[in-house]
Amino acid sequence: MALGEQAAIAYWKCFDEPAKNLLALAQQSAYRAELFHPQPPPPVAARANATPVNAKLANTTRANATPANSKPANSKPGILLSPETVEADDLFAGVVALPPRMILETVFFGYDSDTISPYDQFLLNGQVPVLKDHSDFVFEIAGHSDASGSDPYNQILSQRRAESVIHYLTDSGISHNQLYPIGYGEADPFYSNDTETGQAKNRRAEIRVTGSLLPEIALKNLDTLPAGTTLEIIHFNHSDLNILPVYQALLDKAVPLIKGSPDVRLEIAGHTDNIGSNQKNLELSLKRANIVKEYLVARGVFRNRLTTTVYASAQPLSSNLTSIGKNLNRRVEIKVFE
Repeated sequence: MALGEQAAIAYWKCFDEPAKNLLALAQQSAYRAELFHPQPPPPVAARANATPVNAKLANTTRANATPANSKPANSKPGILLSPETVEADDLFAGVVALPPRMILETVFFGYDSDTISPYDQFLLNGQVPVLKDHSDFVFEIAGHSDASGSDPYNQILSQRRAESVIHYLTDSGISHNQLYPIGYGEADPFYSNDTETGQAKNRRAEIRVTGSLLPEIALKNLDTLPAGTTLEIIHFNHSDLNILPVYQALLDKAVPLIKGSPDVRLEIAGHTDNIGSNQKNLELSLKRANIVKEYLVARGVFRNRLTTTVYASAQPLSSNLTSIGKNLNRRVEIKVFE
């Protein structure tokens, strides 16, 4: 934590090479400790006037964050469940508290490649028993690239790397419903892209624990829930309209509960991150909401019970300043309607 705070302060104050190197070390420590994540640098014009992290605020952030070694009562050995997300806002001035995203394994790729090397296949084989022993957990497969090439190409390449790992794991007997791919492009580097060594280490994919796959729903009907209660959140990949298998499983489990309360109307609310124009995001959030609606209708939920609304990027769950925050904001929420 001390290393991470020191890096964040140095990064904001001077943004020089030593600060970038220190930040790279802090990112590794932060991802392992799962307590915070340095934000991108402020705009060039604002760097000279940037204010270091206030010590009192930093202490407050640390006090409110859940330690990496704490375990909820219902957690399984070796797996860390995600606590409540600490919202990111301007007060954190360079440090954003995030829920745990424990990294089980990292594999690396060659330049412009999504092929898994024999050595990295060996590493993935070592994680197969862990994934099988925790079959009720979701594992995010996070693909990354270096900064070579255009942003759109790197986004696609990182997605291909994530899907390559998923293909290998499913061939090894892991259920597709446990895994979902996310491509981060070049937005989440572990190392500086100024050197060939740093670029090679950024061409990677990670297996991350994100939480329980199918949490038990104690409710037997929806009639007692107040309007606005969120029943389920379905997340989407960048510019994507497909419901990932893991979220299909969540919807399938929710269907009997929804059908068992025929008098309750539901809102299907579409949301996006802040990438693109407002008009484009309105259209995208509507398409996602309608896809979820049609998925439920196809499984026997009456269409007249479902109302679609669109919010585009107006109601983010998390800060859009980080790639993880953007991923959380690309979603459809199923809520009890007024």
